[in-house]
Amino acid sequence: MSTRRSLVLLAFAFLLVTAPVFAGVGFQPVSPDELKMTSDPAAPGVPAIFLYREVARYDDRVPHEDNYFRIKILKEEGRKYGDIEIPFYKERDEDISGIKARTIRPDGTIAEFHGQVFEKFLVKRRGDGRILAKTFTLPEVEVGSIIEYEYTVDLSAGFVYSSHWLVDDPLFTKRARFYLKPHDEHGFTLRWSWQGLPAGVVPKQENEVNHPVKMEVSNIPAFQTEDFMPPEDGLRAQVEFFYSHDEVVERDPDRYWKAIGK
Repeated sequence: MSTRRSLVLLAFAFLLVTAPVFAGVGFQPVSPDELKMTSDPAAPGVPAIFLYREVARYDDRVPHEDNYFRIKILKEEGRKYGDIEIPFYKERDEDISGIKARTIRPDGTIAEFHGQVFEKFLVKRRGDGRILAKTFTLPEVEVGSIIEYEYTVDLSAGFVYSSHWLVDDPLFTKRARFYLKPHDEHGFTLRWSWQGLPAGVVPKQENEVNHPVKMEVSNIPAFQTEDFMPPEDGLRAQVEFFYSHDEVVERDPDRYWKAIGK
């Protein structure tokens, strides 16, 4: 998780509403082609791949983010991806809820996860406080199986959050979808920038300011870490979102930074 997911406290209070129950993205139908898959020509020799993943962020009065992952296990080494670890920032009052998971066996039958979810300490980072993780292990993970899991990141009401989409991952991604419903009250304007996206792929916003921003990608190579490499945050393909309190959105970069400088 990036330290750039900073909080901006609202300068004024607003009426809070009762939090609804969020259903999440939901498990996808079992695909015969995915069950038969033994490799992917776009990522030869890898132990596992993301068949699909989705991030859906809602910056409303009860901000939250739904996450869904679908992984194909291709080699014995890939069985380790059945051990799930979901990091979150305790000091930012983040929490993880709505965890659901299952293993689709190679014959298409399903082993639901009914085990225990644990919480463990990962690291303490300056400026971010403690980073914890929810951890659990999926049942009956073997070569040829598909694992699915989803969860919701619950964020504190009364705050406006910056956020980002990490487009690449240590696993090859066959297909991914990203969605952000911006905060639309009190004059906040959403801005974003990106790096490392595939040619022709950019985040798209529907019609007007503060309408949802969407993006879909496919065949994203795995992000490879190396010894003595620069910080990952500066190298990974990603989209950064942040809010400003400008009444007019300045699209010209020179004018924007000149105004910020003042």
